[in-house]
Amino acid sequence: MPFDATGRMAAAIPFAFDDYLELVDTTGRVIREDKRGYIPGEAPRILDLFSTAIGTPEHLTAHCVARNVAFLRGMGAARALFERKAA
Repeated sequence: MPFDATGRMAAAIPFAFDDYLELVDTTGRVIREDKRGYIPGEAPRILDLFSTAIGTPEHLTAHCVARNVAFLRGMGAARALFERKAA
């Protein structure tokens, strides 16, 4: 679903994308006994790593093609986070 902070779209997530990422990042850092894990406090904030899309390098490349853009911020972070290192 698309993000729409304006409320103009009937079928959309009622957040701006940046606001949604902020919510996920903030709640992910909460440490609770009834929660499986958390984002460590020293981990960089998600908006510092990615700005418009998050995913594997392959998904980000497909996103670039779909948006008809040549560059997408966060590709280096995607490689570091999602690609397996050769042993």
